Amino acid sequence: MLANLSDIDLKMLRIFCSIVEAGGFTAAQVPLNTSLPRLSVTVRDLETRLGYTLCRRGKGGFQLTEQGAQVYAAAQELYADMERFRQRLVLLNAHHPETLRVGSLDNLITLEPAPLPYALSKLREAIPDTRLVLQVLTAEGLEQAVINGDLDLAIGVFDHQLSGLHYLELFGEEQNLYCGRGHPVFERADSTLGDADIFTAQYVDRGLVVENRKPFTFPFNSVSSAASTEAVASLVASGHFIGYLPTHYADVLVARGVLRPIWPARFAYHATCHCITRQGSARSASMEIFIDALLDAAALAS
Repeated sequence: MLANLSDIDLKMLRIFCSIVEAGGFTAAQVPLNTSLPRLSVTVRDLETRLGYTLCRRGKGGFQLTEQGAQVYAAAQELYADMERFRQRLVLLNAHHPETLRVGSLDNLITLEPAPLPYALSKLREAIPDTRLVLQVLTAEGLEQAVINGDLDLAIGVFDHQLSGLHYLELFGEEQNLYCGRGHPVFERADSTLGDADIFTAQYVDRGLVVENRKPFTFPFNSVSSAASTEAVASLVASGHFIGYLPTHYADVLVARGVLRPIWPARFAYHATCHCITRQGSARSASMEIFIDALLDAAALAS
């Protein structure tokens, strides 16, 4: 039975919550950057500390026990209380600048009207002494950082919605399929391309597209993966791969003759960018201003 709550207990509790939000131990390995045996040991140690079983894992899949579900819910309340406590401490010192920790996917800056710089500018105008911390991470990294409290909010394209996070729709981002100079289809007109030309070509899978989007209906020959727009563009520009890139990002490379879009009428689609925050967390003044500015930028883009 848990007699007191130590830092180690809090760490184990956060790991347990991350496993729940990922949907199981296996899925949690990548965002937590931890091995499956280590995750199992952590949860077993937490169960020992608490005195009851939190989840069941086996052939039937990952399932929370009744106690596990209640512990997860209580943990969300705890994290919200901790955030409110932190905000109160900051407000006690009127001269202490507020810190806003923002996360984003890479290469949003070329999207008009540049929502991230726009929001940063509006916040700076409203609260000049706000200390800004900006990180660029993968979609999974952004979600995990917000859940853990390492980021206050994040902007990105997410292929699912995790419990414990609030997803605010911002704007659409057009994505299209591209190849690079030297690729077998680079010089060919779209009208001459058949399914064999596209679906036998080596495809770079970024893993950011939503499951109901068009690419998931096409049998691409995925032979490589990349975690960022820059990485996808580099592989495609080599002339050996095809892959999806945001149109606003690829336009400059197309203008230089480095890339060409492949059959936009068939393969282009729109992804939706969201702003994510942790459910139940108190919003600071800087968060409110920043999110309002993001919505204003989204309205200008529509």
